[in-house]
Amino acid sequence: MRGCTRFRAAIIRRRERISVENNLTSKLPLREHLKNMKRILQVVAEMDKYYFFLTSIVHLINVIIPYIGLYLSAYVLDGIVGGTSLRQMLIVIAVALGASFVLSCIASTIWNRMEVRRDDMYYRYSSAVELKILTMDYSRVDSPEVAKLRDRIQRDMNWGAGLNSVFWQFNGILYTCINIVMSTFVGLPILVQLFDGGNRDVLLVLVLLILLAVVALKVRVHFRKMSERYMEYDLKEEDKEELFCHCWPLAQGGGFNYKNGKDIRIYGGYDMLKRWSTDVLYHKKFRKQQWEGAIGFAGEAGISGMLYGVVEGAAYLMVVMIALAGGITAGNVLRFAGTLHKLMSELVNLCGAMTNFAMTARRHVSTLQFLEIEDEMYKGKLPLEKRSDNQYQIEFRNVSFRYPGSEQYALKNFSIKLNIGEKLAIVGRNGSGKTTMIKLLCRLYDPEEGEILLNGVDIRKFKQVEYSQLFSVVFQDYQLLPFLLAENVATDTEYDAKKVQQCLCDAGFGERLDNLSDGIQTYLNKDYDDSGVEISGGEAQKIAIARSVYKDAPFVLLDEPTAALDPIAEYEIYTNFDRIIRDKTAIYISHRLSSCRFCEKIAVFDHGTLVQCGTHEELVADKNSVYYEMWNAQAQYYQ
Repeated sequence: MRGCTRFRAAIIRRRERISVENNLTSKLPLREHLKNMKRILQVVAEMDKYYFFLTSIVHLINVIIPYIGLYLSAYVLDGIVGGTSLRQMLIVIAVALGASFVLSCIASTIWNRMEVRRDDMYYRYSSAVELKILTMDYSRVDSPEVAKLRDRIQRDMNWGAGLNSVFWQFNGILYTCINIVMSTFVGLPILVQLFDGGNRDVLLVLVLLILLAVVALKVRVHFRKMSERYMEYDLKEEDKEELFCHCWPLAQGGGFNYKNGKDIRIYGGYDMLKRWSTDVLYHKKFRKQQWEGAIGFAGEAGISGMLYGVVEGAAYLMVVMIALAGGITAGNVLRFAGTLHKLMSELVNLCGAMTNFAMTARRHVSTLQFLEIEDEMYKGKLPLEKRSDNQYQIEFRNVSFRYPGSEQYALKNFSIKLNIGEKLAIVGRNGSGKTTMIKLLCRLYDPEEGEILLNGVDIRKFKQVEYSQLFSVVFQDYQLLPFLLAENVATDTEYDAKKVQQCLCDAGFGERLDNLSDGIQTYLNKDYDDSGVEISGGEAQKIAIARSVYKDAPFVLLDEPTAALDPIAEYEIYTNFDRIIRDKTAIYISHRLSSCRFCEKIAVFDHGTLVQCGTHEELVADKNSVYYEMWNAQAQYYQ
């Protein structure tokens, strides 16, 4: 976790910005491609500063070993022709083979260690996005820009193997470059000797080979563009956004799970899913693009095969010409043929590898941009006063707020005081601003206008981490994780077992707990353990309530966690919860009125404004009020 944090901090130091709208197939100048490649290589270097050094050593050794064999073959051939003694040749052969063996052992040892380091970097890089989501401002996570960028990341990463693609392709480029340097170094003296001897025919063949390679590479680039045209169609066609984002996972099986399997069977949803995951995915136009892509792949492979064949044939042709012309030893002829073949083959490989790596680097631009997002909320510097008596008072003073990307106010000129130990019920129709008020209170967002005060001090001045410890919240969309029951209650791998059990019993989960063979060590669901248990919606709500009790915060908030229950079951849970929290300050949010009967104060929301505030008796007395209308509509459940 600390490694991911350091890695992310290093990335944030770079402030290069690239538009989210850039897709993988829009044209980019060479300069931008080089910048993208540099950025992703910097990421690797920041995670492991010795990676490139150690990898270069491995590749250098792997390049040298074949040349030892090539030199040895040339030496033996010249020795046979020149009459070198068998003893001397055996000594040279033994030394060469021993050197190759030692170098192979060194390279293999380093490479195995690098595999472990690469796996570590891969998981750190992969988890960096998730860690960023967990640590960035919630207001940023919830923004349309970040949502669009996360979608961009998902689509970009569908076309590769993540950071492993970077490793594989750059390793190929590095190996190829070292091979080219070595081939040039080994073959240059022979070429100089040949040209000095006036062997123009060999030079002519070499020039023709280079020209052919240039033309073939141009054709290969054309086929490469064809092979990616179906991806361009998928990303650029506006009416196919849903196809890629939602239908592709269904076609791959990622969109199906046992929880939605019941609905598919009961309601006969197979044909609908088949249409979206198969018929739509392989739409006529899309099939045409895929066909062109297949032609592109085949053409690219064919051109590559032709180049390799021509290079190999030309190398042997020049060997024959050199041998007929004379002037160099038989061993040098063999060495020249092997060196030339390697040089030309690696030049072909380098062009293709650079093209692939440029695309791979471009796929990571969206990820890097996401990791570079800066928090916008002030984290505060003022320490929070630790009060054993929990004497904290909250005041909303003329607070107005709109969600990112929205023109409509979720709250407008909202003011209220939350007194110590008070039980406050917040009621109102759906969308009236109740949950928004809680999000602002917990400082998941900051208000656009007005201020929220804690004991008379603006909450933005307090250290955000310390301030958040004041609240235990059970949201309507609370989440339980497929971990141990105890870990779900404590939200930690270390916990007080007795306290966990007590909180579960207080929340009404005691009877089910007694029936669990592993008790609080039971896994929820079967994601990580086949012995995990499935729990009902009501049981899940009790676990979520136990979690809020375990935290033992001075403010306890229930944001409609029981909305799926009937009103009487909801009333029973609220009543039990009121007993558990005793003298803590509590806020109950609901569009139903089951929490109102035992609360000292009721706040009524309507269209983002506070329209009423008072006791049940005071509010119900106003027959023209929102509260009176809601109470009469629901009173039959609470009589």
